[in-house]
Amino acid sequence: MPVKSGRIVKTKKTKGGTEHQKNHRWESFGSKIDKLQSLGPIRRPRRHDLEEDLSTRNSYLRACLEKWQELNTSQDFLILNQELRPLCDSLPQILHFENKIMELLVKYIEGYINSKEKHALQPALDLLKEYAHDLGVRFEKHYAKSIELVTAIIVMPGDVEVIEWSRDCLVFLFKYLSKLLAPDLRPTFDLMAPLLGKHRQQPHTAKFAGEAMSFLVQKAAAPSFRDTALPLIVSHAKKDLKTISGTRQSSLYYDGLMTMFAESMKGLKQDARTGGYVSKNGPEIFRSLFVNLDEVDLSSTEETSWVGLIHGVLTSILHHTDSIQFKGILDVVLELCKSSQDSFEEQKTLQELHRLLACTRMLGIVAGVRMGSRVQEWTPILQSLFLILQLVQRELPVITKFDSVVNLWQSLVLSVSITIQYAQMESLIPYSSKLLESLTKEPLAKYFLAFCSYLSESGPDRFGSLAKPYFQK
Repeated sequence: MPVKSGRIVKTKKTKGGTEHQKNHRWESFGSKIDKLQSLGPIRRPRRHDLEEDLSTRNSYLRACLEKWQELNTSQDFLILNQELRPLCDSLPQILHFENKIMELLVKYIEGYINSKEKHALQPALDLLKEYAHDLGVRFEKHYAKSIELVTAIIVMPGDVEVIEWSRDCLVFLFKYLSKLLAPDLRPTFDLMAPLLGKHRQQPHTAKFAGEAMSFLVQKAAAPSFRDTALPLIVSHAKKDLKTISGTRQSSLYYDGLMTMFAESMKGLKQDARTGGYVSKNGPEIFRSLFVNLDEVDLSSTEETSWVGLIHGVLTSILHHTDSIQFKGILDVVLELCKSSQDSFEEQKTLQELHRLLACTRMLGIVAGVRMGSRVQEWTPILQSLFLILQLVQRELPVITKFDSVVNLWQSLVLSVSITIQYAQMESLIPYSSKLLESLTKEPLAKYFLAFCSYLSESGPDRFGSLAKPYFQK
């Protein structure tokens, strides 16, 4: 499977006519989250006016209802207001009528789904957010039904305005309940999987769902949850992807998951000059993706969807960031290469060889994407490639045994060629002869002419100055 960038792109149709006058523009989940930064997550105490006296008449739900009384005079909302108002005079009353209030909100949100009548929908979604705000952890039992309703509206074709209201509601719920959800994201993932592409969706819907889930994955990777929550969601997503492998929807779902993990590794901040940031939990998320390689991934003669997803996430991060921000991810890649070398030396199995070659392919991606501009220091990459080539030569009988079921050209020789093409010359000179000598010896000698052909076309200057003498021999 070819490496993708981790971004879902909708195909644009070019047509003539006058320029459109639409004012709506795509807004990412990250930008919506930025607007809610002042909102305290679930761990933050309530507003002082709700803490001083539990019998206070103030509540988020009540304040929201009063706001919409002034903004919405539709018949549908007037009926909703008439039914809801007697139930939310005070916070204790809201807690007492908790289930009845939820039933009312569900009734009016489902009313839009059934009739497409939107007059009371925006207030109902807004009231649902503030209802969650009032209940706090008690909202957990209503969470699944709320997400089910909101996502049902998001996937409905039609009014862009309605979709935006639904997305704003989803953003609020994820942001406010993130600490509650982060320890186990599997139930939320199952609710969002249809939007991620498991069911037929528009590409922009899968993209938004991937960005939304990425926010929670980033929370699951925080130090307090990392050892338990992160492996749970990564393993669960991998298993779910495998269940639809080979189906018509597998491609979009693959892209949706790639977006989810790639976006979870990206920081919210952007620098107009140097590019984007990597989140502080990004390296651990990437490590977790690689650690989840299983026996099927490491025994297949073809690249599996999970291996392709890892390479695609890496490509997306390379496009997103700069050499300084990327260093943390590169350190993880180099660390994985070292541990894979050690594992192969100890066990000498086909699975460990595939693990090692998957790491080598990652080095080639790092060296080649953006012409290696995301690499700050080339020496560790060159050193790692040289040690891998030495290991392959030392274990010649093992490599020969598995020669028919491994792709040394795609994962190893091509990675060396790309690195020679883009590495800084001052770092490359001490290693060039070592790398080229290794390529002229077994078990890689049979690829040497193809290597020279590739390098002469893609990097003729490097071929002429470095590889040509070995080719002439």
